[in-house]
Amino acid sequence: MMTQLKTFALLLAFSYGLMLYLALLQTAPGQPLQFHADAPLWLTLQAALSLWLSRKLDAVLWAKGTAVSLLQRYSQSFGLSLLIFVGLMTGIQLLIDTATGQPFLLQQYLRVGLMYLLVHSLIAGADLLWQALKRQQQQQLELLQAQQHNQQFKLQLLQQQLDPHFLFNNLNVLSVLIHKSPDQAEQFLDHFADIYRYQLQQGSKTLVPLADELIFAQQYMALLAQRFPASFQLKISVEPEQQTNYQLVPCSLQLLLENAVKHNSASAEQPLLIQLELQQGQLIVHHPLRPKAFAQPGTGTGLSNLSERCQAVLGKPIEVTQNDGFIVSVPLQQSV
Repeated sequence: MMTQLKTFALLLAFSYGLMLYLALLQTAPGQPLQFHADAPLWLTLQAALSLWLSRKLDAVLWAKGTAVSLLQRYSQSFGLSLLIFVGLMTGIQLLIDTATGQPFLLQQYLRVGLMYLLVHSLIAGADLLWQALKRQQQQQLELLQAQQHNQQFKLQLLQQQLDPHFLFNNLNVLSVLIHKSPDQAEQFLDHFADIYRYQLQQGSKTLVPLADELIFAQQYMALLAQRFPASFQLKISVEPEQQTNYQLVPCSLQLLLENAVKHNSASAEQPLLIQLELQQGQLIVHHPLRPKAFAQPGTGTGLSNLSERCQAVLGKPIEVTQNDGFIVSVPLQQSV
């Protein structure tokens, strides 16, 4: 109700302003102003009818949600409502003149028709245009929200793929150690619990501090040391103050370390050195390339998964370079 009263008040103000402007144009210098106080009231009623007709017709025409562009919808709604409004008002004027015995003057009715066309264009045309712009903004907002929801859903699926992969690999290791060395299996289980706790706490997050991820990497290497004593070494060349300045996708290092162990041969006599360092705002993970003699070819799922997660969160995938060594550049984001 308040909205309707506000709309009527605006139409009344518009009508008074328009009629006053027209009266000023028609009044010669030095002559009294020819302004009829009731004229704006009639114009307000006509404008209200024009507005109601255009909105009603627009709603009826597109009630089924026909897929057309906003320009097509605006053009059709405005054009049809214009014809109906001008024809209706001109017909009413003709009936009034006939009932009062006024002479039929074509030129006069053309001027009346043009006046109604002007009223409808200024009122209904502007309103339909405003509604079209609002619909366009709403569509853009809904599209953006849909893209964000789709991106978030995709990210959640990618994150969920990590847990089973990590869990089953380490349960296989634990199964072997239980038969081989119960004491070593117990230590392995303690480290495994700490690492899996980190995955449960941080894995669902979008970003985690680089410092936390580096601590996790050291814990993971301690886990590997129980299975492959002195075979794998980790060197972190990142200053402590730098570690707090960046964030990255959680569990990135676990996947890269696991990938290095899976595809490269190493021993206590020839350990595989994995190095971590910062270069141009990226975390560089590199190690020598020593393919296992009878290793099964990798599917690339792990690296592809990590790359898609980085793309979704940071807008940039990982970069993999392979020559004499294996180098992965992980995108980072500066902490706020």
